[in-house]
Amino acid sequence: MDDKTKGAEFGEDEARFLSVLRASLDLAIDRGQEENAAMLRKLIEMGQMISSSLEMDVIIETTLKSLKDVVGAKWCALGLLRDKETGEIVLKQSPELSKGSQVSAEHVQAEGTILGKVMKTGQPLVIEDLANYDGSLCLPDCSNGIRSVAVFPVKAGGNILGALIVCTPFTLHREENEMGYLSIIASQVGLAIENAQLYESLREYYMNVVNALAAALEAKDKYTQGHSLRVALWAKAVAEEMGLSDKEQEMVYIGGLLHDIGKVGVKEYILLKTSKLTPEEEKEIRIHPSVGAKILEPANLPQEVVEAVLYHHEDYDGGGYPEGIVGEKIPLLARIIRVVDSYDAMNSDRPYRKAFSQKWVIEELSRCSGKQFDPAVVEAMKKLIERGKLA
Repeated sequence: MDDKTKGAEFGEDEARFLSVLRASLDLAIDRGQEENAAMLRKLIEMGQMISSSLEMDVIIETTLKSLKDVVGAKWCALGLLRDKETGEIVLKQSPELSKGSQVSAEHVQAEGTILGKVMKTGQPLVIEDLANYDGSLCLPDCSNGIRSVAVFPVKAGGNILGALIVCTPFTLHREENEMGYLSIIASQVGLAIENAQLYESLREYYMNVVNALAAALEAKDKYTQGHSLRVALWAKAVAEEMGLSDKEQEMVYIGGLLHDIGKVGVKEYILLKTSKLTPEEEKEIRIHPSVGAKILEPANLPQEVVEAVLYHHEDYDGGGYPEGIVGEKIPLLARIIRVVDSYDAMNSDRPYRKAFSQKWVIEELSRCSGKQFDPAVVEAMKKLIERGKLA
């Protein structure tokens, strides 16, 4: 064996070292594969959660919450383009983070910032070390422990809808896996937002049709013109008097506005009849709450609104329709509309009678309290009447 061949041979120590190195490399590869597989599972789960809702607020909240878990973000936000002409962006930020890490304004101008650049070019940007960046961000100050910032465009159908902003306490490198993960997340968010916007457009169109039906229904009968609007306004006033939340006040307003929409399924001559209804006619008119609920269900309105329409003719003592439920089993918003609807009906002329006096109406509310009407709603209603709030 010549000296050249002899020098190429490995001793025991070198062989042992190479064996250990190979085992280490195999382990690293296995771990890398496991990490990639784990991340893939997270991305799939996140995509499913984001796409499971058609409500914009739910999509945004799910996205921001998931980003922190998936990529270890300290702060993240989703900027949605509000006005193409002005470049104004609505910035939705991580809700769970401390006040010191939040942007002060929700509406920001993208022009001249990293957001504007990403929105203009449609390409992601990464600032590896924020301390060395002197551009405009409209993001948290780097003194909050943020080291790197990544901004990814959120697209759908060839249009840029906004941008996904992720800030981390560690360095993000352009070539690292996290960039690929964030790109996938931005694509998922874009599709979910596009679906939500399309659905919102359809819902808005549907509600316009429903409101037009309600207006057409009232236009047929001079006695009920303005009835639904009065019920909506007064129901909201009663809800406020009872201490209900702003959201509940809004829902009872919508319920009041649409409470009689089911009457489109009732024959017109029955609605305009000046004499007593026959049992068959009475039966037909009693279906209007159920018909109304079925009309509203495709609009994906809050369930509370649909239930308010469905149960607004239930009596507190169980004598109402369509189900004859009792007391607090009747949804509160329906109980409010029940009282307000009756109040306006008694105060208005009808084809078969003239309006009753205000004194008689107030006495009737008291007489029917605990029978047809929820006593708490009646008391709130009477207080508003006394203060002249239902003019």
